Amino acid sequence: MKRNLVLAAVVTGILCGVWAGVAPLVNLSIWAGFAGCTAYFASGKNGVNGLLLTISTTFVGVGTALAMIAGSDVIGPPFGTAVAVGGIVALIVLMGAVRWLAFVPGIFVGCYSTFAIEGDWKLLGLSLLAGAVLGLLCDWGGGRAVKTFGEPEPVAVLQTSPTDA
Repeated sequence: MKRNLVLAAVVTGILCGVWAGVAPLVNLSIWAGFAGCTAYFASGKNGVNGLLLTISTTFVGVGTALAMIAGSDVIGPPFGTAVAVGGIVALIVLMGAVRWLAFVPGIFVGCYSTFAIEGDWKLLGLSLLAGAVLGLLCDWGGGRAVKTFGEPEPVAVLQTSPTDA
């Protein structure tokens, strides 16, 4: 196994273990934090850009869930639920065309986390935010460990033959 991967894994494991121990002590949801952390890594962006994309998409996702609930209540279940969910899911996909919402899975993470939190929006928002920061810290910490203790990545060298000239 590659040393750099092991270093990143150890740092991430330590930070996630700390999160799992500290979150309940500060009244945050462990799993919602991990949802935010997962969204950070799944975004494919690093650093502040990844953090901002994760926060914007997961929080917009919370808003879409609230819109689904409100839309369902207007018409009434089960037809109202079908119309609200179908329409808003289509809207979520279209949001992918907006630069700061281009990470559609992040919107879905926020949306469906909302349904599991049982109406505690403050808990969800703070936990998603803390989880996004956890993702950033894992990314940064793993990168620092690799820079400090890791092995240099091999550089590919283009081989040419005399006939290529």
